[in-house]
Amino acid sequence: MSKPNPFDDPSNPFEDPSITSALTSHREEPAYQLETDPIHANSSSFAASTDDFTGATVRQFSAPEVDPFSTVDSPYLHGSNSSTPTPGHVSGGREEELLRKERELEQRERDLEQRQLNISRQGRQPNNFPPCFPFLYLDIAVEIPPQHQGVMNWLYREWLLFEITLVLNFIACLCVLFSHPPSVTSAPTDMGVALTEMFTHTAASFFLWYRPVYNAYMKEVSLYYYFYFVFNGFHILYTFYMAVGIPSTGGAGLILLVTLFSDGYILSGVFTLLASICWLVMGVMAVFLYKKVYNQYKFAGHTFKEAKQDAFIRMGKASM
Repeated sequence: MSKPNPFDDPSNPFEDPSITSALTSHREEPAYQLETDPIHANSSSFAASTDDFTGATVRQFSAPEVDPFSTVDSPYLHGSNSSTPTPGHVSGGREEELLRKERELEQRERDLEQRQLNISRQGRQPNNFPPCFPFLYLDIAVEIPPQHQGVMNWLYREWLLFEITLVLNFIACLCVLFSHPPSVTSAPTDMGVALTEMFTHTAASFFLWYRPVYNAYMKEVSLYYYFYFVFNGFHILYTFYMAVGIPSTGGAGLILLVTLFSDGYILSGVFTLLASICWLVMGVMAVFLYKKVYNQYKFAGHTFKEAKQDAFIRMGKASM
């Protein structure tokens, strides 16, 4: 005969009268009564249910999903009147900048067309430069826009000062050659180099940096600006190099000046002093005008990519 299992309980503990009365009393308390919805009270789906919670509805409120990592302000945090940024607000500044550049470009095109119209009405102008042997036409008052004529006049003065400096430099070296100071052994070489530079550098400076910057202000072409920046940069370095006055370089500069005054050669020293002053003054002026031209280049919105496109276009036209 098997022994009875001590863990078997034939009675249901939930049918105990004390437990049943406790559960019934809690259900009848007002704190546990749910709100009765009269609309759903007579519904057939709820009437068929035998649950004690028949006719009761549970109201659930769902909040909109908000990304916790979003940088956009939530209207629940700052009120219903808070506005969220739109893509138009973000790109508004850039659009205004593009519109401003577009208006400036249209204005420059209108000015250029007006100048070309005035020139065509006047007919083909005769060549006027250089005065001794004119082979091209240059007129700052006619071809350069009014807002750039002041800078262009100063660039022309810089070029003229360069020619005067080359002449004074040659005269100083010639005086040193004739005075023949014993401490200066490179006088013949300096005079020959100065004579050569007086002719070659005159033409080179005109065609390599003065004429390009003239065309740059007249036509607003990026390629001409880059020609000026490159060759006028070399011109500035050459100017200060000649101001030093290293022997056998053709420069009547500071080293030669100190040597001549130390040996008592006053006349040669005076011409060398004038040439040294011209070299230094022209170098400072060139740096100042270089900065002015660069500011205009940046203000007009020119880029290196635009300069390359201009170069390719001109090479294509030349090959046709």
